[in-house]
Amino acid sequence: MKLPNSLKLAGATAAALVVSSSLMAEIELTKEFSLSGYVVGSASTNKIQGSSSDSNLDLDAYKLLGVGKFDKVSITGSVFAFGTGSGDGFGSSPIVLDAYGTYDFGGGSTVTAGKFLSWLGYEAFDPINMLQLSYANTGSTGFIPAYHTGVKAEKSTEAFAAGVAVLDSVYGPTYYKGDGDLDNGVGLEAYFTYKAIKDFTLFAGLAYDTGDAAKAKAFTADLWAQYVLGKTTFAGEFCYGSKDYKASSSADGYFWLALVKQAFDDKWSLTGRISGGEGVDKDKFTRFTVAPAYAVTKNLDIVAEYTYTDLSHAAADYAHYAGIQVRFKF
Repeated sequence: MKLPNSLKLAGATAAALVVSSSLMAEIELTKEFSLSGYVVGSASTNKIQGSSSDSNLDLDAYKLLGVGKFDKVSITGSVFAFGTGSGDGFGSSPIVLDAYGTYDFGGGSTVTAGKFLSWLGYEAFDPINMLQLSYANTGSTGFIPAYHTGVKAEKSTEAFAAGVAVLDSVYGPTYYKGDGDLDNGVGLEAYFTYKAIKDFTLFAGLAYDTGDAAKAKAFTADLWAQYVLGKTTFAGEFCYGSKDYKASSSADGYFWLALVKQAFDDKWSLTGRISGGEGVDKDKFTRFTVAPAYAVTKNLDIVAEYTYTDLSHAAADYAHYAGIQVRFKF
């Protein structure tokens, strides 16, 4: 798994809040301060038609997150680093990932300012909240934003949650920040989650970037639904993205996924996923994934995956991926 590429495609942790048992548990240092984090490592092999296999054994990522709570105000910050996925160690020094403050007005209304993760995307950003190792989208279908800087307002009740955000940009030069420039335009994001039906969640999100350094406007629409029936979780997602290059042309694409997770007991579970799509480069794909998982303890999980991807472009017709990942979180 080449995490730098995967993380650029990663989405928000909204779905992870309901589908995963791997969420970090806060360690309360004092009444005001708490810490949480994780370390993730894996062994994997990847084989694309016409090329030799690429096998790795490495740390994938680590994260340390701290939260300070002071009456109606909370401050969140995290340090994060990912591995290169090549067996050569970490590809960059630790960076500040989350850096934001939130004011709670009560009644489910909050305002947040700083650098934070996009709401869009069913599959989680943090690897410990993933049901498998890889993402459903690939290639030029990576329309899900990651981190950016701005101000957002949210309202949550038992029946729904909604939010709007004004950002420096929807997308940035890298996964962990926006472009930091308002002269070329701003980013806008909004979502609505319906949760009035027991065990059912419906999410709809939109993102629009009024322009980047290349004067390209971007639009993304993301829709996903999830239903939990006993020990079985069903989920589906459709995401559409487009770019309008003012000086030349426009391009668009989409991806979709269908997923089933079956928990057999408190330890074992199995996730099956089918996904597909077409990128802005007209590179079509269909991906088949199976991922068993075992919870060794409440702090330690082992997740394996095999994925076959049917490709539709000149370079290759198919790809195989297999990996096993160890996830420690606190």
